[in-house]
Amino acid sequence: MGNVVFDNLVKKLIKYKGKLVDGEKVSSLLKTSMADDFSVQKMYKMIYYLKIRWYLENIKKNIFFVKDPERIYTQEEILELFYRTIVKKHCTDFLKGNRYIWWLKALELNLSSFDIPDELSIVNTYKQATEVLMFEKQIVFKTYSKNKTDNLFKFFRKLTKKIKIGNLTFPIAGLELAILESLYNPGMIAQWYINELVKKVIRKYHKSLDINVRESILKKNKHNTSINRLYELSKSIDPEFSEKLKGLIKRYGYFI
Repeated sequence: MGNVVFDNLVKKLIKYKGKLVDGEKVSSLLKTSMADDFSVQKMYKMIYYLKIRWYLENIKKNIFFVKDPERIYTQEEILELFYRTIVKKHCTDFLKGNRYIWWLKALELNLSSFDIPDELSIVNTYKQATEVLMFEKQIVFKTYSKNKTDNLFKFFRKLTKKIKIGNLTFPIAGLELAILESLYNPGMIAQWYINELVKKVIRKYHKSLDINVRESILKKNKHNTSINRLYELSKSIDPEFSEKLKGLIKRYGYFI
């Protein structure tokens, strides 16, 4: 494979500089440069040459960043450029049906914190798995069910909303739901941080927090532990709100 073919491919590829391309696009460009001499083996060899000469950077399997070989990008820069695009593509490629971002990231997004998490949790209707998203970032798919035959996703989806980040839109748990999902089994490392975020929410939104949302959730026999934790956190911040929670727990749940 001569330099002429390589140079022709670079000229075609450079039109996509600063963007993502997949293996199919590279293959298509190479076919137009090689005609009858094209083969899959030669394609992989060409991709290898493009990578070692810094025209392509592997973002994840079969997805490449077309870059200026003179410019070095840090991993953080690449994440900021493409992480959310990769999230959308990964969900489109490997997940069927409706979904939404839940747990801590959803709570942070409700508070306008757009930092990229090490692990992003997505609730959906059928898939449970932990998968590599890009670099060391992971995506966790989980289902929401009371038992094997009663999937509660439709109920909780009514408590979600859509948020726009750049030119992309993502479904996330609404504030009321995100609070309870974050307080559910937070883990020792995240617990203090989550508690502080929830306290911040209570202070800022205590007049608009909807007690009826928690009532409807308790009636589904879900998030009793989370509502107990919310009750304890709210005692010193908003006694009136905590008393309402106490009444709900007495009527529809139980104290722990």
